[in-house]
Amino acid sequence: MIELIGVHKSFGENHVLKGVSTVFNQGKVNMIIGQSGSGKTVLLKSIIGLHEIDEGQIIYDNRVFSEMNNKKRKSIRKEIGMVFQGGALFDSATVEENVMYPLEMFTKMTEEERLERANFCLKRVNIENANKRFPAEISGGMQKRVAIARAIVLNPRYLFCDEPNSGLDPKTAIVIDNLIKELTQEFNTTTVINTHDMNSVAEIGDSIVYVHKGEKWWEGSSKEILLSDNNELNDFVFASDLMKKIKNSGF
Repeated sequence: MIELIGVHKSFGENHVLKGVSTVFNQGKVNMIIGQSGSGKTVLLKSIIGLHEIDEGQIIYDNRVFSEMNNKKRKSIRKEIGMVFQGGALFDSATVEENVMYPLEMFTKMTEEERLERANFCLKRVNIENANKRFPAEISGGMQKRVAIARAIVLNPRYLFCDEPNSGLDPKTAIVIDNLIKELTQEFNTTTVINTHDMNSVAEIGDSIVYVHKGEKWWEGSSKEILLSDNNELNDFVFASDLMKKIKNSGF
């Protein structure tokens, strides 16, 4: 579980996050949604420590991450898996090397042990016989699956995904969504996804936080979101054709 209490973040005179409080539960797909410029990306980066917050607390299972120094944060960072927008694979490294990288950074495994773990994770995301290929030699969907394999290689307690479906066709996006959902349940992770993809929200979102102008404007389940009378949220949600169909069908 990750808890946010009154989180504020400013860049100069730009007050981006304005007292955001919420809880992201273990074993659930927790989603942060909002329009471009709403503050959702800053919120995600603040949670993992890429931005230092100005006020409030970020707590990982009763550990106050926001008040720790970098040395103390290292133990929590070992428990975090991150899927960056676009995958962020190392172009000059093979698929195998990309997945093994966190093991080299954070463990004392032998090369044989690292390779065995990497192969297990690649197989888990349905990639086989691609170990020696480079990112440029595989499809965008495969790159995302490699990125997910790298994110889970340390068996993380917390999994963060920044726009995991960005640049993917709808069919491949569904594959990635289902994979994230399966892994969340299988490993009982606290999964947090930053997205503007309402199709993903409808399909796999367990808990959703809507950020509007730096504030938590609404939160609830994927079913509750269809019943909301929040005008700003409705304008955002029902821009998706799928969400319109679900609402009109009476779900």
